[in-house]
Amino acid sequence: MARRRGQETIRDMALSLGVVMAGVLLVALFMPRGGGDPVRTVDTAAPVAAFARLAPFDVLAPTGLPDHWKPTSVRTSGLSDTAPGTVELTIGYVVDRPDDRTYAQLNESNARDAVKRVLGDRPVTGTVEFAGASWQERRDDAGHLALTRQVGDVVLIVSDGGGKGGASAADLGVLAASLRPHAAP
Repeated sequence: MARRRGQETIRDMALSLGVVMAGVLLVALFMPRGGGDPVRTVDTAAPVAAFARLAPFDVLAPTGLPDHWKPTSVRTSGLSDTAPGTVELTIGYVVDRPDDRTYAQLNESNARDAVKRVLGDRPVTGTVEFAGASWQERRDDAGHLALTRQVGDVVLIVSDGGGKGGASAADLGVLAASLRPHAAP
């Protein structure tokens, strides 16, 4: 009798395990698969237009970037219809090539401390020219590059984001050279 109970217990456990495994297989079978492009792009047109309309300065925006430049984030701050003051526009890009994927970022602000806030105490390590405009190069101890330029009261910062996978100096030059006046709608 005890032997028979043991066999029934083993059989019941095997059946239970079979039911659980069938459920797991069904979930695995119908689970959505990846395979799409993990880079999610955003539309920058409306936020940049709103920023240009409300900013107390002439906005420069990226124009004519190659197709492999994908905007992945856009953020504005400080915009107000009633009290124009310190404002900032930040656009992040993935530079998406078949064999390489890197990151670049544009910051545009009239904040007096914009460079310090975004880059900390990075010293100027040289100058470079893109599209007829002079930019200051700033490298940190790890070699991460940022380009800065003052246009009146506006600070432009083009950077590799300061982390792993940052864009090359050449790519930062492409972003810097793409900046053109954006007419407010």
